[in-house]
Amino acid sequence: MHRVLISFFALLAAGAPTLFAQLIERMVPFQPVSITYVRVSTAYRGKAIDWRVMCTTIDEFSGDFAVVGDTVRATGDSVQVRLLKSDFKYTYYKVFASSGTEKDSLELQVFSKGALQTYLHKIPVYPSRPVQVTLYLPQSFSPSSRILVAMHGTDRNAQNYALAWTQFATVNNTVVIAPRFDSGNWSSDSYLLGNMFTGSGGTGSLNMKEKWTFTIVKDIERVIARGFGLRDSSYTLWGHSAGGQFVHRWVLFAYDSLATTAIAANPGWYTTPDSTTVFPWGVKHPFLSVGLSELVQYTKRNLVIMRGTADTLRDSDLNVDSLSDVQGKNRFQRGGYFFQKGKEINPSLRWRLIDVPDVGHDYRKMATAAGEYLLKATTKVEREPDLLPRSIVLQNYPNPFNPTTAVSYQLSAVSLIRLAVYDALGREVASLVNETKSPGSYTVHWDATGLPSGMYFCRLTSERQSSTVKMLYLK
Repeated sequence: MHRVLISFFALLAAGAPTLFAQLIERMVPFQPVSITYVRVSTAYRGKAIDWRVMCTTIDEFSGDFAVVGDTVRATGDSVQVRLLKSDFKYTYYKVFASSGTEKDSLELQVFSKGALQTYLHKIPVYPSRPVQVTLYLPQSFSPSSRILVAMHGTDRNAQNYALAWTQFATVNNTVVIAPRFDSGNWSSDSYLLGNMFTGSGGTGSLNMKEKWTFTIVKDIERVIARGFGLRDSSYTLWGHSAGGQFVHRWVLFAYDSLATTAIAANPGWYTTPDSTTVFPWGVKHPFLSVGLSELVQYTKRNLVIMRGTADTLRDSDLNVDSLSDVQGKNRFQRGGYFFQKGKEINPSLRWRLIDVPDVGHDYRKMATAAGEYLLKATTKVEREPDLLPRSIVLQNYPNPFNPTTAVSYQLSAVSLIRLAVYDALGREVASLVNETKSPGSYTVHWDATGLPSGMYFCRLTSERQSSTVKMLYLK
């Protein structure tokens, strides 16, 4: 099917009219469903312009190509184009303009808002191995939308991984990109280890970087960000299980400064920052030049290791070879081992190790936890200036929630505290705690059943300190 699509793309290029001049004012090639106007460039305003608009589709499953027909014929400085997306089909609009002997054309690919769909990314160095990408545009999509790239696990279920992020994306105006490296074209090694080598397990010769799956994912993000004309090309990279393995190695071997945060959730095993351990468990390899300075730089990057505290099974998907078992007997232990190795390289390690309570090897729950982390990282915690030292900590999980959330707080001294919830208008809707507490960690559950969806504020106050956290209730 992919070969059929590639042939079609070549046909489109071959069938394009000869370009004598830029008659058409340029537009970004990826467009959401809308009614838009395609205009002639400034130099041709007021001249006789003939327009023709043609819509074509390609079935995502069969590769069947269909010409919907000449949907519009018009004259004038612009033509109105009703951009519609056919379900389960790649949908393209070809706009032709002519003025006398001069001709020009523009191609637009259309995507829906609020729905999962696919985009086929073509790879110049692998022309017969395009990557199918699940894409989600929020209803609020605009050039100011942000991007999150989600990397799938061993089941190659990119669509499910994208689905796990749709609620977060809807609330936070985020485009979700989930590339699928299918097992037919990409072995486990070429995915987990970035296709860095021609052989498995680091054997063979080093591939050129254009062939690395690490590089391909960066290219996919660039193409989509630029294709939609997003103002900010920075993004978050998240992966679970095999995707978590991909993410932490990507940060080491193919770091991208546009990635503001990289989150590796529940990887099965790690490439540790250890020059005495052979690749891929460490970085010792005759073809890799990873010295102490490179490893220190690695520890300064914004890498988050998330591990479910219940992810302790030695199941059939877990590597149980001797070098993997050095890192621990299960995924939870191995995450701690990896983090400690980073500290040995750099005591001022920038990485974060975050435990998700009572969660096992579950990508959905880990995606929810990662979304909560990202939300806190951007909104932070509202604090009254000069009143809140580090001795009081407040947070809730999950966030967003429906209909219950666990509110956790830590105290470093005996305090008379009050913990209450307020709505967006500042009205108190629940009193959770109002008593003297000893130093320690506490958790209280709040049930918002009966209240409307929206933003709520949980406020913790003591005699001298206060903290507020935002909580989003989504039914």
